[in-house]
Amino acid sequence: MFNIDRLCLGCMNDNGGEKICPICSFDSSSRNPENALPLKFVIDDRYVIGKVLSANGEGITYIAWDNAAEIAVNIKEYFPINFANRNPDKTVSMVKGGEYTFNEGLMEFAEINRAIMHSTLSSLIPVTSVFEENGTIYAVSSVVQGITLESFLERNGGTLKWEQARALFLPLIDTISGMNDLGIIHRGISPETIIVGRDGKLRISGYAIKKLRLENSELETEIEAGYAAAEQYGFEGMHDDTYTDVYGLSATIFRVLIGSSVPEATLRLQNDVMTIPSRFAEELPRQVLAALANGLQVLPKERTKNIEAFKNELIYGEIPDIPVRKEKAVKEDEAPKKKGSSAKSGIIAAAITAGVLIIVGTVLLLTVFKDNIFDIGNNPSSSEESSSSAPVVESIGTVESGAEITAKLYKVPDFKGKYYSEIEDNDEYEMFDIIISDKNFSADCPKGTVCSQSVKAGNEVERDTKIELVISLGVQEVKVANLSGLSETEAKLELLKQGFLYENIEVLEKYDEDKKPETVVDQSPKYGEKVNVDTAVKIYINSYKGEETSSEENS
Repeated sequence: MFNIDRLCLGCMNDNGGEKICPICSFDSSSRNPENALPLKFVIDDRYVIGKVLSANGEGITYIAWDNAAEIAVNIKEYFPINFANRNPDKTVSMVKGGEYTFNEGLMEFAEINRAIMHSTLSSLIPVTSVFEENGTIYAVSSVVQGITLESFLERNGGTLKWEQARALFLPLIDTISGMNDLGIIHRGISPETIIVGRDGKLRISGYAIKKLRLENSELETEIEAGYAAAEQYGFEGMHDDTYTDVYGLSATIFRVLIGSSVPEATLRLQNDVMTIPSRFAEELPRQVLAALANGLQVLPKERTKNIEAFKNELIYGEIPDIPVRKEKAVKEDEAPKKKGSSAKSGIIAAAITAGVLIIVGTVLLLTVFKDNIFDIGNNPSSSEESSSSAPVVESIGTVESGAEITAKLYKVPDFKGKYYSEIEDNDEYEMFDIIISDKNFSADCPKGTVCSQSVKAGNEVERDTKIELVISLGVQEVKVANLSGLSETEAKLELLKQGFLYENIEVLEKYDEDKKPETVVDQSPKYGEKVNVDTAVKIYINSYKGEETSSEENS
């Protein structure tokens, strides 16, 4: 085994045990942050923890040393800030009241990383192991030598020609499409999450749980302005899907080809003014302009629906016919509202201008379908003019000036925890249009009470504003899954998927020579029993080690 005392815990290179690493300047006397695992802590009886590389609302990433393979690796520990505590023995416990959020993310974290581990998609950074320990889950990935795409562009003139970008991005596009096919959306595609390896290939990093990249979630979010789509900011009526990755990928390719970032989506919703130097409109293939046009639509319903369709437009020129509509000013009270705002819930449909079929900010789309915007190839005199300066399009979605609010406003009550029967016939609430939008099982809300409301309590709204309530169906009852033959980790994940609470799962041992070692041989409640998801569950792991071990012990 390699002598880890010779390793730098900052870069995992052999520096002879120097206090200050001559390779990366890491000081071996330094410590990791208080809520992180300490330097030289060993997990899975194999990995030696090094310095913290990054941390966010999902977890902490460390550089580490794999004693078995004798190589450096990266390890991500699921540790959602505000929902996890680090105990003195370095195990992880859940913050009281945040158990559901913690467990929901834990399950998703495991699913994403297991999907990557079993995948053969070429542009993924390989995940080599996913295991449970210390009350949480760890994902081990290979260390890829390279730099971010943003750094690569900065070192190479700021942009790439389409011929260069095309070869680079094709495998990456196929990989993102393949992950979408598995039901996994990235939501954070940008020049900072794409790595240019020393081998010249692009790889996508930063796959994370959904709530990390959606504003207004319980977690501390991580949203990249200019690359995040409008639906990630919590606007009513907008939901993330595969087209969310289309936006991030389109914005990234725009940055690569044009040299600047797309304005933040929230700003584009209000006033979508974008220009590009005319030389790019003239130099780039028309199908590239059109693909970026459709991929950068602010409204999800107007955007290219999935990565495969985007690829067909970008590479093969399969461009759909897109109607070009006239511009229309947007009134202030028609602007898109975030969830919990005072807007009526149906307002999003009229939120953006009727003419928001933008492409690279309206200009690109009209370049493809309306040559006279740039006067390319039709009018020599106007073409000359367009080459001297960036074309400008009148702003779309400007707010009307001089508008006055005269309607009487009413403060929205806090309906959470109230029984719907207390609300529906109460004259106190007659000025609101209150409806039940959904009914969900909940371990936190008593049956029949309100779990959530579409408009935040305390907001002031006009009369007859629609307020949608979600009503609790109480604790869910499920038929217990068959855990027989599963490993401990597999059994726990199966129970979490069913809605059982992590802290209610107890692991015990039971000896059975007729069953596979280290798998579930018994469970309580039994398979098929119908119980509440807050029921305590016991799983019995086979302590029998196998014939070879038994014979050795007997000898």
